[in-house]
Amino acid sequence: MADQARIAFSVVRTLSGMPIPKEEFLEAATQTFKKGAPVVLNAAGYITECGADPAMILGIATRDGQNGTAAGDKKQVIELAHVDNCFLGNLDNGLGTIGGTQATIGAAGYGIAKHAGSGKWYIDGSDTTAKRVKVWKFYDEGLGLITDNLARFFFSIDPTYMQFNKTA
Repeated sequence: MADQARIAFSVVRTLSGMPIPKEEFLEAATQTFKKGAPVVLNAAGYITECGADPAMILGIATRDGQNGTAAGDKKQVIELAHVDNCFLGNLDNGLGTIGGTQATIGAAGYGIAKHAGSGKWYIDGSDTTAKRVKVWKFYDEGLGLITDNLARFFFSIDPTYMQFNKTA
């Protein structure tokens, strides 16, 4: 079993073949999240990094947070959480020591969490309770085996947690 590199969450394609929906938003003050972080609009209308297993997800940041002095100083392009978007990310347990098989991993729901060391987000293979994403299939573009630690998987965000689907 090999170790794959940690990657940032990103939208890799849409299921319909349409362009990836993106939108520019203003950052809240002092945002230092990493590219690929799930973000949410706060009550004041600025984006902030989500916490683990968030109640809402607006989308995925396309670059690192810019640590602006005041809210609205910096702009960020967000790949929106949308049912048409197919995301890519690592399956992990926070320790980089999880592998599996398509039969045990595919079409399963998991939580998401931020790795303490790298600041990159991952599909939390040890969390099948706080399901925020649905893992669809192993990404097998010559980058290792499904049983490798930090294997890459296609996933979607559960529509229940997509911020733009909420009315409040």
